[in-house]
Amino acid sequence: MYFKIKAYLRFLSKSTNQHGVHSPFVYNLVTRCFYNTEKRKAYIAIQSIYKKAGKKIPVRYRTAKLLNRILPYFDIKTGLVLTNSKVISEILSIDNSVKIDHNIQSKNNYDMIYLDMNQSQSHFDIELLLSIIHNDSVIILNSIYESENNIMLWKTIQEHPKITVTIDTFYLGFVFIRNEQAKEHFTIRA
Repeated sequence: MYFKIKAYLRFLSKSTNQHGVHSPFVYNLVTRCFYNTEKRKAYIAIQSIYKKAGKKIPVRYRTAKLLNRILPYFDIKTGLVLTNSKVISEILSIDNSVKIDHNIQSKNNYDMIYLDMNQSQSHFDIELLLSIIHNDSVIILNSIYESENNIMLWKTIQEHPKITVTIDTFYLGFVFIRNEQAKEHFTIRA
């Protein structure tokens, strides 16, 4: 527990909001998606999922709402969810028409990949994931501050030469391979 508190305090000291962002792509993502306060019908369904599942959901309610907003923002049609929790797929698909796979299909180019780092570290292969996404795809990593191993893996991902944009929101990490953008890392309070 002490480790997470220390990591969160370090995150808070480095993080910013939309005013510290100078990339138009990231600024729009933060202001139009991360900080979107518009009420959605999907939130009622997400809340009922939380009531049924109890404490078995690997993300906070606020994070679940953000995950649900990401899909329409990026117009995601195909997703790959690599986690043992089927609840994540349920949250993502509420009010979103998205085809979700739970195993890597080599013939697919995914618009989004969701990966729980706690459950997937043993078979985590960044090169494989990068080979099944396109320029406008997003990789979402959960639990980046759950352990020191996860933090080291997150830093390795940030340094990968193909990855141009990473966004750290403490609870989630967002990874992009936007060829038209200079390499940057953002730490955002979301």
